[in-house]
Amino acid sequence: MKRPPRTLWLTLAVLAVILIPFVLFGERIEAWFETVRAGADGRPLFAGAAIFAALALDIWLPVPSSLASTLAGVLFGFWGGTLISFAAMTVSCLLGWGCGVFFAGRAKALIGAREYAALEGLFARYGMLILVALRTVPVLAEASVLFAGLIRLPFRRALALLLVGNAAVSLVYAAVGSIGGSCDAMLPAFLASCALSGLLLLLPGLLRPGRHG
Repeated sequence: MKRPPRTLWLTLAVLAVILIPFVLFGERIEAWFETVRAGADGRPLFAGAAIFAALALDIWLPVPSSLASTLAGVLFGFWGGTLISFAAMTVSCLLGWGCGVFFAGRAKALIGAREYAALEGLFARYGMLILVALRTVPVLAEASVLFAGLIRLPFRRALALLLVGNAAVSLVYAAVGSIGGSCDAMLPAFLASCALSGLLLLLPGLLRPGRHG
């Protein structure tokens, strides 16, 4: 019987790091957001800092980013919510990237030089596409950033795309929150942000093979 590629185990390990906290603490985090929302009138600075911290640590914590970004729009309006969400999501990407780079050597040792080289080739060719396409997808958005760090995808170009993707997502959720005044329209916001990701894929040059360096 053929043994599964070790890259599969690495993928499952990365997903487990993201999913297990959701299973264990997801309901508590959502309840905590309700507490933050309820007390926002009396402590707006605390509410803003709490939303920012939750989104920034989303790479490791079971934070429903769509809920957090929409809530930022509800509490701080369109521009305030966009700024909080965008800044925090960018910090999260940087933390995830750094975490991936830190464990890159261990990942290579785990899956072997041949499979690591194949993974490098995959991300060198499609990495930019993957980062943008998955920017709005829960769990996979974080996993794609971790993997990009693990194989040391060219940082500057990837960061530029992540910034554009974060801005698009933040704008949509903040708009929904500020206009609707509630977090009940997250599904339309999610679909709209997915459509924005699709439009980003049409940007000139995005689908060209990236140069690994």
